[in-house]
Amino acid sequence: MAQRRQTTRRADARKQTTRTQRRAVERQQRKAPASGSGFSPVQIIGGLITVAVVAIIVVMAFIRINSVGGVHNGNGPAVTTPTAYSPNANMLKVGTQAPDFTLTDVGGKSYSLAAQRGHPVLLEFFAVWCPHCQREASIIQNLANRYQSHGVRVWSVLANPYGPNYDSSFGLDTTPASAADLRWFANTFHEHVPQLVDPDFRTVNRYGISSYPGIYIIDKNGKIVHSSSGEEPQATLANAIDSALRGS
Repeated sequence: MAQRRQTTRRADARKQTTRTQRRAVERQQRKAPASGSGFSPVQIIGGLITVAVVAIIVVMAFIRINSVGGVHNGNGPAVTTPTAYSPNANMLKVGTQAPDFTLTDVGGKSYSLAAQRGHPVLLEFFAVWCPHCQREASIIQNLANRYQSHGVRVWSVLANPYGPNYDSSFGLDTTPASAADLRWFANTFHEHVPQLVDPDFRTVNRYGISSYPGIYIIDKNGKIVHSSSGEEPQATLANAIDSALRGS
């Protein structure tokens, strides 16, 4: 009899152990992610946030590309060599002599700075994609119209290798600027001054143009009387031109 009771207790103990183990397995299964997903809720939420951010960036790029005159698809060969763009760290200082150069426009007409002695010169170094240059265009044209009769030369120089969609695509569209892009800029933003091309960026690099627009005003003797980067009020540039006309 005693042996039978002992056998029964062992059997009951085994059953209890089995029930305990089964409950532990069930608890573990409830805690585990759903079968087949392989991802925790935190991972799933993180993935959804990443997808949303990417979608927002794509939408913003599309809006920006269409915000100025619609999407512009450049055509024709590049007018510069992008790998040659390597500007000096700083722009040239006021009071120094402006380095001479000879550049041509897209039509092949040649322009020499040295040949302009006796005439003040406004040089605008620009990028076709640059929103600051686009806003400054009307000011440059107004100054060209105002001072033409005074013998002031107003020239723009392409100072960046990329086309109109570079900024609106967040730097993803690195299609090089073409002659058609220069015409697009002039017609869209109504800036009709000579547009000079620096194919190997030798002049751009020497003048230290790394932000846009870069503006120099040079007096009748070839000395720099104004140097700036970024948008400038028309009155500030007009005062500098007046100083250049006086030769002081």
